[in-house]
Amino acid sequence: MLIGSTIKRLRREKDITQEQLAEYLGITSRAISQWECNRTAPDISQLPALCHIFDVSSDVLLGINMEKNNEEIKKYLTEAAELGYQGKGAERTALLREANKKFPRDYKIMQSLADSLVCEYSRKGIKDYDEVFDLCNRILAECTESAVRYEAIDTLGTAYGYAGKKDEMLKLAKEMPRTHFSYENFMMYHWKGDSDFNEFQSYLSFLIYHTAEMIGLAVGQRHDNGDFIYPLEDRIHLWKTEVGFLELLFPDGDYQYKAQLGEIACSFLSTAYLRNQNYEEAWKWLEKGVGFAIHMDTYNSDAPHSSAILRGYSSGGWIMETEGNRSQSMLKWLITDDEAAVFRTDARYETLVNRLKNVAKKP
Repeated sequence: MLIGSTIKRLRREKDITQEQLAEYLGITSRAISQWECNRTAPDISQLPALCHIFDVSSDVLLGINMEKNNEEIKKYLTEAAELGYQGKGAERTALLREANKKFPRDYKIMQSLADSLVCEYSRKGIKDYDEVFDLCNRILAECTESAVRYEAIDTLGTAYGYAGKKDEMLKLAKEMPRTHFSYENFMMYHWKGDSDFNEFQSYLSFLIYHTAEMIGLAVGQRHDNGDFIYPLEDRIHLWKTEVGFLELLFPDGDYQYKAQLGEIACSFLSTAYLRNQNYEEAWKWLEKGVGFAIHMDTYNSDAPHSSAILRGYSSGGWIMETEGNRSQSMLKWLITDDEAAVFRTDARYETLVNRLKNVAKKP
């Protein structure tokens, strides 16, 4: 629909005469008539006043089909997310560039593109994040939707970290709300009944994963001089605690993507015992780590948990790295690493390697 026809429709809906509209705008009623006959069009400087008079957005006034646009934007974002889950970073970025060119003022597309660039650049070791900075800063300067703004702050902070801009990252981090001010923490005591239970489980899954992850991160904490804060004995205890935490909560072995945390912990434990020449303990944790890796690569991401803590909830899939899945990484270490040479003399070695080979593959 042409803008003149839209003005005519909106004027009649508001029960405003041509003369009244002309008076509001400080122009002649003939000019209004010329617009409505689509012989001429309003000057761009008059659009804000028209939007105010008719109480509509400029998109409505200009006849832009927002519903159709929103459907197309949603489709772009859904396809981009799927490409991300498949580990197709370059394709995801290309699709979002196309979407950004078509919808240059959509902040969700900008944010998704910025996030895609961070994921792609960090994997490639690229240090130039200027495009990400520009996208995120534009969102923060123009967008009023808080959820999108927080995503942009998170993406921008991550980009600062990868770009080595620690001061900027720390300054930005202070703009983020503390954990106890989050939506999920606020709702924790208010989720009730069947309609809320999925959100409750989603937050619980998040807390389980990050609790286990924080234990692993604690192990790696170092003093300013580079020495580990925790002595080896404590680190071994913490790694075992992390594995035990997962096994306690998921007695059915349905760890889903949380299995990667168990595999990492087991790998550390196996290596620690190997260096202490305690081969049986090293072998024990190696086998357990292989089990976690195989689970990580073979579980059905659509299938729900069976263990009581998250029964009926699916935690979803994971993004496979370019070098392959978890089983392949472990297989490569077993076959080629000098530190793993002692395992290759064990009679159980071939069986373990064959288990990994059955699932090891490249994306």
